[in-house]
Amino acid sequence: MTALPSAALNDYIASPFGLLHLEGIHIGRFRIDRAIIRGREAAINLQECILAALDETGRKSGLKNSTRYPAQLPMGTPARPLAKEIEDHLEDMRRRQLEPKTIQSTERTLKLLLLTCGNISAARVDYYHIQALWKLLRWAPRNLVSDPLLKDLSFDEAIALGKEQDVPPLSPATEERHRRFLVAFFNHLVNGQAIDLSPMKAFRKPKEDHTINPDKAIRLFEDADLQAIFDPATFIPWAKKPQYWWAPMIGLYTGARVNEVCQLKLTDIIEERGVWCIAFQKTLDQDLAADPKRRRRSRQSMKGSGCMRIIPIAKPLLEAGFLEFVEDMKAIGHPRLFPLLSAGVNRTTGETNARYSQQFVVDFGRYLKSLGFPKGIGFHAFRHTLATELDVNDVPEKEIALVTGHSTDPRDRVQVLRRHYLHKKPQVTRSKQISALELYQPNVELPRYQRGQFAKCLADPSKFYP
Repeated sequence: MTALPSAALNDYIASPFGLLHLEGIHIGRFRIDRAIIRGREAAINLQECILAALDETGRKSGLKNSTRYPAQLPMGTPARPLAKEIEDHLEDMRRRQLEPKTIQSTERTLKLLLLTCGNISAARVDYYHIQALWKLLRWAPRNLVSDPLLKDLSFDEAIALGKEQDVPPLSPATEERHRRFLVAFFNHLVNGQAIDLSPMKAFRKPKEDHTINPDKAIRLFEDADLQAIFDPATFIPWAKKPQYWWAPMIGLYTGARVNEVCQLKLTDIIEERGVWCIAFQKTLDQDLAADPKRRRRSRQSMKGSGCMRIIPIAKPLLEAGFLEFVEDMKAIGHPRLFPLLSAGVNRTTGETNARYSQQFVVDFGRYLKSLGFPKGIGFHAFRHTLATELDVNDVPEKEIALVTGHSTDPRDRVQVLRRHYLHKKPQVTRSKQISALELYQPNVELPRYQRGQFAKCLADPSKFYP
C-alpha cells in the first residue's frame, strides 16, 4: 500500500469492488498496522475512525515523522451516528407539535434509511445511499419496519423478499412523500450544522404526472348516490350510534373533513346573531392542559389555521333534528358530540393521536361498500360534492373557501394584509356563507332524529372516550 489512506479510501468508497488493504497508519497514539476492508460501509467507518483520531490529536493533514495522515473532509459540528440524529429529529417534530401521523410516517421513512446505510455517521450519508434507499422503497415488503417477523431483515434480505412477493411499485404521491420527509430530515441537519450539504439536493421533485385513469372512481356523489346512502331501509339499521347517524349528514351539508366532524364538541355548536352555526376549531382540553407532562393541549386537530371557520347550519340539518340531538348530548354531560369515538394514544409517547375519525372512516367505508360503491369512494366525497356544486352555481372560489376551509393562494402578495390588518366582520362572512349554501340543494331527504334515540348505546359512561 503506497497511496495515502485518504486517497485510497475515497477511491474505494466511490468504487467499492474487491478488498482494500491498508497498512502502517499512525496518528498520534492511534495505530493501525493492517486493515482489510470489504465493502463501502466498512471503508466509511474506517474513515470516521481516522477523522476522529485527527480531531483528538489536533494535528493537521500532511506528513510528519514518516506518519501518514488522510486529508480531512469538510465537516460542521462533530458528526453523530445516524440513529441518534433520527431520534433527535423525531423529538424535535414532537416539540413542534406536528401531527402524530406525520411523525409516524417520517419515522418509517428514516428507519428505512437506517436499514440502508447502517448506523454510520450522519455526515457520511451521500448520494449513493439515497440511490440505494430508492431501491429499498421500491421493493420493501409491507410493514417492514413494524412487523416483528420482518424488522430484523437486512437490506438485501428485505429486497429479496419484496421481489419474491412481487410488491407493487409505490404511487408517485407516496414516493414524493418519502422524498419530502428525507429533505426535511437532512435540512434539519444542515441547519444544525451537523452536515455541510444535504444529499437530497440531487433528488428534486419529480415532474407531475397528469395521466388520467378512466377506470378510477370519481370522488363525487350524484343525487342517486346520496339517496342510496340515506335510504331509510339501509341507513337507519346501520346508524345505531350517534356518529354513524350525524357525521354523514354534517359532512353532506358542510363539506368538512372527516376528522373535523368526528372531533366536534358541544361548545362548537354556537348561536351567532340568531343563526345556529358549527365552529370547526381546535379548543383546549383542560385535563391535557393541566398535565405538565403533556405537550399537546387539545385532542382536536386542524390541518392549518386557515381551516378554522364557523359555518351556518343548513336548514335540512336543523329540520332533521340536529339541535334536539345536541340537547340530548348536553343532558348526558359529556363535552363531545360523539363520545364513543376515541382520539387514540401514541404508544411510544403517550400523547393523543388527535384522530377521532380513524375508526369511523373504516366503518363508513364498509357501509359504502355494502351499498356497492367502488373502492376509493369515502367520506371525503361529501367535500368534493359540495365544493363542485357551489362552483357549478357560480359561487366565487374565495367564498367556497369560506365554507370548506381551503387555503387561498400562498403566493398572494396581499396575504399579510388580509391576515393581520383586515379584520373580517362575522355578519358579512356569515351572509356570504348562507347565500352560498342556499344554492346547494342536494336531492335527498334526511331521516328525522327522535329525542332519546341513542339513549341505550349512551347509557354506559365507561364506554366513553375523553
